[in-house]
Amino acid sequence: MKKAFTIIEIIVSVLIIAIVTLTLAKINKQNANMVDYVTTRLKNELSNTLFLHPDALKYDKSKKDAYTILHDLKIRNDKAKGYLKKLERKIYSDTDVPVLKVLVPVHLDAIMLKSDFSTRYYRVHL
Repeated sequence: MKKAFTIIEIIVSVLIIAIVTLTLAKINKQNANMVDYVTTRLKNELSNTLFLHPDALKYDKSKKDAYTILHDLKIRNDKAKGYLKKLERKIYSDTDVPVLKVLVPVHLDAIMLKSDFSTRYYRVHL
C-alpha cells in the first residue's frame, strides 16, 4: 500500500490554514483602522494649534473658524483662507485656573477646543 493523506487530514489542514488566514486578515484590518484613527487624531491635534493664538481666549463659549482667530496674520492666499475658514472649533476658555502650592507664582490660562477629538491646552504665565 502507498502512504498518502486521508481526506480527513486534508480537510483539517485546510481548516487550520483558513482559520489562521482569517485571523491574520482580522488583525490586519484592526491595524489599518488604528492607523486611520491615529492619523485623523494627529491631523486634528495639528489643526488645533491654529486655535492657540492669545486672542482665542476672548471667544469663550463660541464656535469660531481658524481664519477668524488668525485674522491679524493678513493671509492673502485664497486657498489657505478657504481651508482656514472650514476649520471650526467650539472654544471654552478659563483665564484663571487655580494652581495649588507652587514655589514660583504662576498663572494658568486654559483653553478647551471641542470638535471630533476635544482637547484642553494650558498656557503658563510667570
